[in-house]
Amino acid sequence: MASFTELGNDKYKIFVELGYDEKGKRNRRTKTVTAKSERALKKAITEFEIEVRKEQNPSKDGNVTFENFVKQWMDVYVKVKLSVKSKSTYESYLNNGVLESLGKLKMTKIKAFHIDVFFKEQMELNQKSLKGKYVMLKSIFSKAVKWEVIKENPMRNVDRPEVPKKNREIQFYDEEQLKLLLTVLDKVRPKPRIELKLAVLVGLRMTEIAGIRLENINYNDNTILIDKTLQYDKDTKRFFLGPTKTKRSRIVNVPNKFMKEIKEYANKQKKLKLASGSAWTPMLDDDKEPVNLLFTKDNGFPTHPDGLTRRWRDIVSRFNLPPLNLHGLRHTYASYALSKGVNFKIIQEQLGHSDIKQTLNTYSHLTKNDKEKASDAFNAIL
Repeated sequence: MASFTELGNDKYKIFVELGYDEKGKRNRRTKTVTAKSERALKKAITEFEIEVRKEQNPSKDGNVTFENFVKQWMDVYVKVKLSVKSKSTYESYLNNGVLESLGKLKMTKIKAFHIDVFFKEQMELNQKSLKGKYVMLKSIFSKAVKWEVIKENPMRNVDRPEVPKKNREIQFYDEEQLKLLLTVLDKVRPKPRIELKLAVLVGLRMTEIAGIRLENINYNDNTILIDKTLQYDKDTKRFFLGPTKTKRSRIVNVPNKFMKEIKEYANKQKKLKLASGSAWTPMLDDDKEPVNLLFTKDNGFPTHPDGLTRRWRDIVSRFNLPPLNLHGLRHTYASYALSKGVNFKIIQEQLGHSDIKQTLNTYSHLTKNDKEKASDAFNAIL
């Protein structure tokens, strides 16, 4: 893992940790670089990490364990090529049985049998995310072959684990419950009120709501450009703007009455910024330019996107609303829109689904009553 210390005058000292030697002495490499932007610093850190890891190439050591190889895989591939969310997901998988089962085995000794045993144990323990762990292991061993650590990929002979599908019924508020929610939100502070309305009236995801910038909002045609999400990297303890879930931008429509609320809130944000002066400390982008987020703390700095989940739970408890998780507000948007005859394609675009099949598979059962009404209409001519 890499870290750095700022030396001043755009100079930084980078540290790459290599663990401890057999005498318990700390082993690490350092390098001083010049970087005029955060992006340039990240690039320099990545390049130095790769340089060091190449020198420590596990292929030179036929005794490298799965655990040690995974550290290389995380540093050289996952942290460089994949999103912070993917990195966090893989770390969760690894710490949830994978390292415990395979960690001490030598890479050259791992066979399909060992991996099949791992999945058998996972299924017996009713562990979750087996397909995700399968995909992760495919990536790990594929890279091991590519980097010439092993000659044959054991995953070639491992079948994808068959996990029984659970027919989980999606949860959402019906029209009366939605009306109750909107009445309750009138009693809530402006920030969580507008955040939650963006979920239930516009269908946005939590990180999409957190990533809205003032320049994304078009008050003339009541739309918002959703092109980024707010992410937090727990390793570097930094917020940053990442891509949307589908890696695509989209424009969403906002009810015009609600847009007036958003405009009023945004104007108050602008006034707060002016009144704060130097106390306003917003998040900076890679070029060290301020990011004008719609939702911030009182000093202009971002609030963690996960905080909205806690605020929603508090509101549900305080006002005795029907139990529903935050994602259920997106489902509420879709179910209400369908009940009012909104086309599936429109709902797909609004929700940001990459494929209309996802929208159809998720919500088609909600139109059952409408289908029955359509069929009943033919009774008139029989």
